[in-house]
Amino acid sequence: MVKEVSQLLKELPSKDWWGRQEIISALIARPGTEYVAYLEEGIRNHEDADVRNSAMEVYRALGARALQSLSSLIRDGDPEVRLFTVNILCEIRDRSSLPLLAGALRDPDVNVRCAAAEALGGCDERAVGALREALADEPWVAMAAVNSLGGIGGEAALSMLYECLDKRIYPEVAILAIEKAGGRDSIRHLTACFSEPGLRERALRAIIGIAEREGVRPSPEYFLSLVPMLVGMLGSKDEETKKYAFMALSWSDDMAAMSFLLEGVRDEELQEYAIEGLLGIGRRAVCGIIDEMKGACGGHRPILAKVLSMIGEPMALLQFAGDEDPEVRTEAALALGSLRMERAYRILNEMLGDDHEEVRLAARRSLSRLGTDG
Repeated sequence: MVKEVSQLLKELPSKDWWGRQEIISALIARPGTEYVAYLEEGIRNHEDADVRNSAMEVYRALGARALQSLSSLIRDGDPEVRLFTVNILCEIRDRSSLPLLAGALRDPDVNVRCAAAEALGGCDERAVGALREALADEPWVAMAAVNSLGGIGGEAALSMLYECLDKRIYPEVAILAIEKAGGRDSIRHLTACFSEPGLRERALRAIIGIAEREGVRPSPEYFLSLVPMLVGMLGSKDEETKKYAFMALSWSDDMAAMSFLLEGVRDEELQEYAIEGLLGIGRRAVCGIIDEMKGACGGHRPILAKVLSMIGEPMALLQFAGDEDPEVRTEAALALGSLRMERAYRILNEMLGDDHEEVRLAARRSLSRLGTDG
């Protein structure tokens, strides 16, 4: 059997995927005592990378059965052997490997420590405590630890990531990790980064990423103090940054955003967010919307008419019942169906003779609604 194992490991690299699986299955079906020594020898083989890679492949297939052998290799005097061992443990992803990886965070070799920090990102929340210690290590190790906290997620990991932001411990990496693991509450912590120009765009992208993934509209209070900065970011040369700044501006519910939101209704790409922003401002936006409708022309006016109706201001649309745009008149006719007043009845009856069928249908529908309500 000794000769067979040695020969199988040598043949493994030359086989296709199916051939390799056949050999590996034949090996791991036997007791580990028959071939583990050859696997350990293969990991230590610096002369033949194919043999080493074959040994690593068999270890991965063994999974938790390999841990006893790997716990020996991770204490080997050769740092490369320890590094390969950490990489194998990373791919095995067994809960029992956590103590070995946590111990590797104190390895004398920085590459081993860095690999261990990366590997712990595939573990559960039990790894958070071990990663805290790594935050004080050399930069590459510390950044790997921050990134791994994002991979683990959960309350404990996020709490540590917020701490990294507060103490400016590799904040760029922390922002990316928070984007990966965070939820609605994380947005508040990210907005604190807007005070630093170098972090502003990264934080904004992370906020948008979380909001879109979670399907949430962040609290306006997070953005009220940021409106001047967001307005400034609308002038960015980067189109994506401009769009994200506009989205955040639409969440502020601030009157200072009104002129930008009204302009955004004209832009198909920004229109959805502009409408959302106007609805967020609510009745405070009515006068601005009316002024825009009176003073401008274009296809955005019917949309503004609909926004007035959605805000709950059908009275404001009375003055647009005779508008030159039939789409605006249609929106006005639909809105008047909620006004039980003589003037509304009279205008709707006049609109039954409109040149455009959509206006006539809308007027008829509203009159029917008023009659039903009555």
